[in-house]
Amino acid sequence: MIALAGILVAPRAALIVVGPEVVATRVQPAARGGPQTLRGPWEPEELETGGDALVVPASAPEPTPLPTPRPTPAPTPTFTPALTPPPATAPPATAPPATPPPAPVRAAGSTSDAELRTLALMNASRAQGGLAPYALDAGVSQVARGHSAAEAAAGYVYHDGPDGTALSRNRPACGSGWWSENTGRAFSNDVSMLHREFMAEPWAPINHRTNIMDRSFTRVGIGAVQGRDAVYLTVVFCR
Repeated sequence: MIALAGILVAPRAALIVVGPEVVATRVQPAARGGPQTLRGPWEPEELETGGDALVVPASAPEPTPLPTPRPTPAPTPTFTPALTPPPATAPPATAPPATPPPAPVRAAGSTSDAELRTLALMNASRAQGGLAPYALDAGVSQVARGHSAAEAAAGYVYHDGPDGTALSRNRPACGSGWWSENTGRAFSNDVSMLHREFMAEPWAPINHRTNIMDRSFTRVGIGAVQGRDAVYLTVVFCR
């Protein structure tokens, strides 16, 4: 199919288009090489044909020319300048906060004031009960101090633990076969508070208070060691 200047031309049967309207209907076919007649709303005229081509007579109305489209001007490109960010300013280097070193465990004997304070408190309580004062035994105190150091390293108080049992430590230290042991820790580093807690216990056959107030014990060994969290205190009672 070929479109020329608004006229639609096709072999044998077609529509003739002038402008936007149809002005002819169908071409009646005839014998090849013979004339064809055009039936339409105007006065019919003879049409000449040659083969399959259809020739429109000169009296046919000329097609209305299509308006020439105006070219749309291309938009002028615009350029947005790229913004260069300012160079990042590195924050001033700060030294990491110093980590305080852990509180060292004091060497044995460095808390002798706490040991002497404990002895004075126990003897004051015994005096109120009409009992003789305790004598401080240096050898037994060394054993008690070693146990307090083991507790400070472990971070808790015990009778039987990392450094063995109370029996294995205290019986040889006392030498008499009769012994007992009090142990605890004072978070405020004030051994007087620990002594008050011991004495606040109800009277019982065996507890911290009855050890302090036992008539049969005459000697004590006291060991106080400063741990990371508290003062660890051990008192060994001997006959």
